[in-house]
Amino acid sequence: MHTEDQFIKKYHSLNQQEQLDFLKGFDQTLDQVLTHFFLFIATDTNNDDDIRIEAVTILGLYKGDYDDTDIKEKLMTIINADDTEDDSLIVNCINTLSLLTVDDQEIDWALTMIRSDNYSLFQSATFALLAQHKNHPKAIEALKRLVNDKNYGTSAQRELAEIET
Repeated sequence: MHTEDQFIKKYHSLNQQEQLDFLKGFDQTLDQVLTHFFLFIATDTNNDDDIRIEAVTILGLYKGDYDDTDIKEKLMTIINADDTEDDSLIVNCINTLSLLTVDDQEIDWALTMIRSDNYSLFQSATFALLAQHKNHPKAIEALKRLVNDKNYGTSAQRELAEIET
């Protein structure tokens, strides 16, 4: 039996609190099998929100060397279901996106989120995503567009100044 299979079997043998503790103890680079397992946990609305949050966190912190498009798509699905999802889960999804490879699409989404009337905690997490990727040409463009924003203008100026030095 493969290590991944043993991990998954062990997880399923635990009660809810033990599952959460088990996930909190995870500290290895993910392969595609475990990535899909954690995506399943994160997207299963029958799971406790704390367990889903921990799975999302693991996806960002321990990402392996593989294409993360599927992860980003699933995280965006959770984020876009903000009317039915826990706010902490959404913030953690945005934070995990910050740790993944972003492209123009995610940066455009981030700028739209920041400029929207969404919950300020979501906007702050999304600004952190831009700041994390401030060397990306599209993120630089987005930060420049936020320079005059009443909530994020000063922060955008600070991030742009860091790029120039």
